[in-house]
Amino acid sequence: MHSAKDKHKVVNRHGKKPYCRMPIEFSRQAQQAFSPEFKARIMQAYALFPELQNKTIACGLLKRRGWVQGTAIGWANPPVFRLQPNVSVYTIAHELTHLVQGDGSGIPHGEVPCDIWTVDKLPAELLDQRPYYLLKNSRCDWKRHKLAIKDLCRQAIEIRKTQRMYIVWLRNQIKKLDSPYRSS
Repeated sequence: MHSAKDKHKVVNRHGKKPYCRMPIEFSRQAQQAFSPEFKARIMQAYALFPELQNKTIACGLLKRRGWVQGTAIGWANPPVFRLQPNVSVYTIAHELTHLVQGDGSGIPHGEVPCDIWTVDKLPAELLDQRPYYLLKNSRCDWKRHKLAIKDLCRQAIEIRKTQRMYIVWLRNQIKKLDSPYRSS
C-alpha cells in the first residue's frame, strides 16, 4: 500500500531513483523553450487553482502565430494548455481558468466569463495584463482602474447568482470609471 507521500513519486524511464512528479507536466518542446523563471510563473499561477491540484495537467508550447498567446482544452485527458514563452501571469491564469470552466465549477463557458473569473481570482499584484475579452471595446484605463475593475468583477460574479445580465451590468460599471460625470 502506498502512503499519501508517495502519491506523486514516479520512477524515471531509466528505472533509477524516484523523483517527485511536477503537478504540471511540460512537453519536451515547452521544457526546452520555457526558461526556469517562466516555469516558476506558471507554477505561481497554478498554485491559485486548488481545483486543479489533484489532476495531471499538461503544458505545451504554442508556436507564435497571430495574436493568440495561449490555448486550453479542459476536456482532453489530461487537460492541456499551451502557451507562448514568457506570456503574462494573467494569460497563464486565464488559460488555467479555461481548464476549470463548466463541470459544476460555477464558471460559465466563454472568453468574457473566463476574464471575469480570472481577474477576480488573481491577487492585484499579479494582474500584469489588461483582460482582452472583457475590455475589448472599452477605452478604460486598465492601469489606473484595475483595482476597481477587480472589485467590479467580484460584484458581477455575485450578481450572476440572481441575474444573467451580469456582463452587461459589469461593462456599464466599467464605462462609468472614465466618465467625467462619474459620481463617487
